[in-house]
Amino acid sequence: MKNGWFSSNSSDKWRVFYGIVPLILLCVGIPSLNHVANEWSSLGLRMQSRWERILDLIGDDSFYLYVYGMNVWNIILYWSVGLTYLMVETCTWPKWLQLCKIQPTAVIDKKRLYSLITVNLFNQFFVAVPFSILGYYVLKFQGTSPSIRELPTFLRLITTFAILIPIQEVLAYYTHRMFHHRLLYKWTHKLHHEWTAPIALSSYYNHPLDHLIGNILPSTLGLSLTNAHFFTSWLWLTWATLRTLSDHSGYHVLPFPSPRRHDFHHLKFTECFGVWGPLDYLHGTETLFRASLLASTETTKKNH
Repeated sequence: MKNGWFSSNSSDKWRVFYGIVPLILLCVGIPSLNHVANEWSSLGLRMQSRWERILDLIGDDSFYLYVYGMNVWNIILYWSVGLTYLMVETCTWPKWLQLCKIQPTAVIDKKRLYSLITVNLFNQFFVAVPFSILGYYVLKFQGTSPSIRELPTFLRLITTFAILIPIQEVLAYYTHRMFHHRLLYKWTHKLHHEWTAPIALSSYYNHPLDHLIGNILPSTLGLSLTNAHFFTSWLWLTWATLRTLSDHSGYHVLPFPSPRRHDFHHLKFTECFGVWGPLDYLHGTETLFRASLLASTETTKKNH
């Protein structure tokens, strides 16, 4: 029997074919990759040009951008989105949005809104603003902050985000569990849990120490450790603000993981401490939550 291409062994028959296909894919793929790279390069140049025009308009003073700019943006974003959720909740409009509500029977106690608003404002102006001033001078002391006028590369941006997410998860999980300790809970975190069915604006309804250590540090410490660019910091903190509003809103509307996990935490207190969930899985602090999801799925199947 002949050996080689015409051998009865099928692996030999296709050996040349298997060798040619990767070569063909490589020849076709390289121009495509070059095209993608060129497109990203072109997009980066356009973004850089627009960024410089924005800085020409508002100025590039780092103190004003990090302290005033970041805080003003956060306050506008937080209240515009939070009040929108509040309007939807109190007016039950639009009707289709009620289908996205996690706790359909929960009703807001309007008498508690004054306290909610005052605590939010206190934390934003007397905790977040002083912290941002301190953070600015820490960055100045480090002396390694990237130039504000030169945007980070797309790869640097994605890499920084990939590092920030696990840092946030670790810090948020363990500080959250710390504030649930019996020696701290009564004096600090209990305030936040007055809302057993949370709403978006209850995100910052915390004792000042709880807000500083449990909310602000997990979202900002990674920025210092990664020496993040101002633009990266702005994107990250915008994402973090929208994420916490979504987690407390009771509505699965924004393109984030379902707020059902954090809603369950406010309902039971003893589970779902993290932002993403891996540490809850690791420490076994999501068993009741998973059981409730399974029971809900089974009930839905039976009804259909």
